[in-house]
Amino acid sequence: MDELKSDKPTVEMLELGMTKFIIVALLTTLPALAQTAPIPTQPLTDRERVQADRAKAAQDEKVAPMTRPWDRDSDGKRPWERKSKP
Repeated sequence: MDELKSDKPTVEMLELGMTKFIIVALLTTLPALAQTAPIPTQPLTDRERVQADRAKAAQDEKVAPMTRPWDRDSDGKRPWERKSKP
């Protein structure tokens, strides 16, 4: 019985250390667990939308002679596009 009484400060010290460890573990993991949804991305600015539209239009124009040959002249231009002068 004397041994149990002498270990009491050691047990209290372990409990204090374990309590600190649990508190630190909770403080470091709870913010990560609280994030249920991904962070939403910022909406595109007007300039970025225009750049994306122009890039898409350029890509469509590049592939258009292969995808829609029926609305092109023999030189590959549409009827409403200006003809280049030789």
